[in-house]
Amino acid sequence: MTRFEPRVFTLAKDAERPEENQDACRTDAEQGVAAIADGVASSIFARQWAQVLTEAVVAGPPDLASHGARRCPPGTQGVPGDREALARWLARRREAWAGQIDVSELAWYQKPKLREGAFSTLLWVEILPIDQSDRQPQDPWRLRVFAVGDSCLFHVRRKQLLRSFPVERADELEADPVVIGSVDLNRDERVEFRSFEAICRPGDLLVLSTDAVAEWALRQRDAGRPPEWEEYWSKAEHAWQEEVTSLRQAREMRYDDATLLLLRVGDGVTAPDEADRSAPAAEAAAAEQHAGPAPDARCAPQPEWARKLKSLSEQLADQVSGPWARGASKLKDKLKEMRQSAESALKKYRDKFRSDQQDPPPDA
Repeated sequence: MTRFEPRVFTLAKDAERPEENQDACRTDAEQGVAAIADGVASSIFARQWAQVLTEAVVAGPPDLASHGARRCPPGTQGVPGDREALARWLARRREAWAGQIDVSELAWYQKPKLREGAFSTLLWVEILPIDQSDRQPQDPWRLRVFAVGDSCLFHVRRKQLLRSFPVERADELEADPVVIGSVDLNRDERVEFRSFEAICRPGDLLVLSTDAVAEWALRQRDAGRPPEWEEYWSKAEHAWQEEVTSLRQAREMRYDDATLLLLRVGDGVTAPDEADRSAPAAEAAAAEQHAGPAPDARCAPQPEWARKLKSLSEQLADQVSGPWARGASKLKDKLKEMRQSAESALKKYRDKFRSDQQDPPPDA
């Protein structure tokens, strides 16, 4: 049962070096969880840290909701949950980060940065059923959002923006964001997850973005030209990247890693697969074949050898006409001749059948 359909767009600050993109995102449509993170470029191995956080959240987010985290109105700080539970969750993530970095080739001036580690923002959404027992296609979902830093969510319904979170205004992005560190520097008490809950419905569009895209979108909204988020759903990634490049050149979007994650909320009802959908039609076709044709001269039964010959010649002719066999014109002509011969034989057979139907039977 999938709860959303995702689309991802991303472009590194330096488009010629995509491997230096510090953004990361992950999704699990069946569990209804998606996450986005923005690694701080000035820290070391930030890309890996952002990936560790998003992968961990999707695999099993910290249960902040049951440990006292509350919805927070715009401009206020969230209430931290169970500090010990969060510390244990972060400790495992930090071990994972340390286990995958390679420090053997670091320059001497890079090694001091290891003491501070990497930093990243983090935002994730959870789409949960309100009624677990018997979900119907029209039923709404429960939306939960958690965020540290300035990665942003835009909740869109019928092309109308319902809310942005945790950032409400573009000027909020001018300050340095709160971030999560890959090394315990005894500052975790400053990490407070802001959160809110809302109702989302099938067809809603959830837009998760890193700060460069969020700032541009909020400034567009304030200028009376809000982004047409629905149009991005059908846009090709290369077209989106060209748009971002153009916005950067026009100084309408900051030169920074840019990532856009779109989630189209679904109804959560499992649709039959292709085999299930085609089964009734196949059964009907089989029944019709076994029943045989009506006794009419226009629907004369075809002999098995003629039907197979015609089918084979048509299949071969179609294959030979493909792009890979443009030079096989002689073979194609031969097959065409075979098909015409088969059709001629079928015509003679039908004529004889019609004649037999019209002539009265001989007297006994």
